[in-house]
Amino acid sequence: GHKLYLPCAVSGKPVVVLDSGLGNDHGIWGNPSGIARRLHTRVCGYDRYGTGRSDGSNKVRTVGMAASDLNALLGKAKLKAPYVLVAHSIGGLVDREFARRYPKKVAGLVLLDTAPDDWDVYTGTKTFTFWSESLNVTAASAALRARDTLGAKPLVVIESGNPAEVATWASGKTDFYAYWDSAQRRLAKISSNSIFAVATGIGHEIPVYAPALSGETMRLVVNAVRTHAKLPACAASTLPGKGAACDRA
Repeated sequence: GHKLYLPCAVSGKPVVVLDSGLGNDHGIWGNPSGIARRLHTRVCGYDRYGTGRSDGSNKVRTVGMAASDLNALLGKAKLKAPYVLVAHSIGGLVDREFARRYPKKVAGLVLLDTAPDDWDVYTGTKTFTFWSESLNVTAASAALRARDTLGAKPLVVIESGNPAEVATWASGKTDFYAYWDSAQRRLAKISSNSIFAVATGIGHEIPVYAPALSGETMRLVVNAVRTHAKLPACAASTLPGKGAACDRA
């Protein structure tokens, strides 16, 4: 019943799908065609309902509806699974719910300072609104808390070294930074094949502030999917050279 905007560039497998934060469109990723050329694979950004060039506004949607939209969109575009999903902020809940619903369609995951699955519990907020997008996270978050695993699929989790932008949603809670750090580290444990690192001094908008680091996380996961190999240890990877500090999850 609505149209969604899906710009793609280059060809190749696996298809990389970029999922933006609340209220943002695909433009937050800069130049998807440049990312695609560096990765030598097909890269698609897209605009969720109510954002960018997609239909809709001023209507509360759920994370589950967004995951269903994404599945239908990729199917209509005839993009073959499994995909590498790359998420920023609340887009992480959408991609994790997608992976929970359609596990065979996901080859790997990149989570860039993404919303934890107890974010609604911690903040006491069920629906988050920014610009023209409103997403209710409650049902999907509860489902993810009950069961969320990627098995041994490659996963890279990058935590912002300065998530002050997110702290504004925490309504002045004094334990926010400890909570956020703990939550990001837990995310790395949903796969037995993962890397966790902190983007030193980088704010929440990692795709904007650290595009080279963002691109390198994608390259690591794409290469692991292509070669059916385990991700390297963080310290042995290329991430430290892009501004990431390795740490244990």
